[in-house]
Amino acid sequence: MVSILVQPAADPRSGIDGAKIVQEKEAAWKRLVLIQRLRKRLRLRKIRKENAIILKELDDETVSSTISVPRTLSEALSADLEVRNKDRRAIMVTETTGKFNIIGCNKAWENLCGFAECEVIGKDSSALQGPDTNYDGLRDAVSRLFEGEKKVQVVTTNYKKDGTKFRNFLTMAPLKDEVTGKVTHFVAILSDVGEIYRRRKIRKENEAILKAALDDITIGSDVSLPTTLAEALPADIEKRNKDPRAIVVTEATGKFNMIGCNKAWENLCGFAECEIIGKDSSVLQGPDTNFDGLRDAVSRLFEGEQKVHVVTTNYTANGTKFTNFLTLGPLKDEVTGKVTHFVAILSDISENLKARNRNKA
Repeated sequence: MVSILVQPAADPRSGIDGAKIVQEKEAAWKRLVLIQRLRKRLRLRKIRKENAIILKELDDETVSSTISVPRTLSEALSADLEVRNKDRRAIMVTETTGKFNIIGCNKAWENLCGFAECEVIGKDSSALQGPDTNYDGLRDAVSRLFEGEKKVQVVTTNYKKDGTKFRNFLTMAPLKDEVTGKVTHFVAILSDVGEIYRRRKIRKENEAILKAALDDITIGSDVSLPTTLAEALPADIEKRNKDPRAIVVTEATGKFNMIGCNKAWENLCGFAECEIIGKDSSVLQGPDTNFDGLRDAVSRLFEGEQKVHVVTTNYTANGTKFTNFLTLGPLKDEVTGKVTHFVAILSDISENLKARNRNKA
């Protein structure tokens, strides 16, 4: 007897359920991909925002806007070594693939980073990196180059050959083949901006000191500055010594040696004019002097500012300390208009500060 095997009827729901499961898996996978892309986009946005804040803090035209980038390999690394090494920009050129190995640099780059060109060719830039390097910012900068941007800037911390850290304002750009126009290499121009950051910090501190010391408008705002040597130190001795401002004039070069003062300055500082001519202002300085603030004030004069204030501690001839609200300015030749000297007007605000502290108490 032949038994007849009957196949069980297929459940029509099984195919539908299977397809549904596949669809759900695909939808879940798409959602996961979208979430990952969104996270990456948000992270990238955060990195770019942080980098923009850092760049804004460094908002100094002398650093960023004047950095011109080469467009071709021959512009970046001239075959003429004399031309290449006269370039003041610290230039390094890398490949655009793999680990972005270095193919060459110039003398300014060697001087900044401490490596000779022969030591870095064929190596990647990890030799300049360390714990404080802004890796996210660098990765984003490279991504932006691949997205087609012509000039990318990022601030990071790099390390010299001897391990010294420096704050690097890095400008990157693509280099193109002169015939095909295709990108062949990347160029990086390094700028050590550590000194600028240090000066910014000093200026902020000095501004805070000035604000604390100068709620009293009578101290600083009415200090008028002479603009020429004849105004600062009149040849008429009687007129010079009637001036209530404590004035001293220095050279504008070297150690800024003093060339003369008036009676008010002698009375405040305790020195006779004949004792200080030809000497620098170190005779008034000591342990509590605000050296950073003074250096920054002089830098600002050389940058072209016409009136600079700084609060410091100075010392009289007998060693007595006083808090000095110092006003500095350039003195110019009446014919050529060139700066010939600097003038300093000293104001002892020690009693003002003591009175204010008593009132606060």
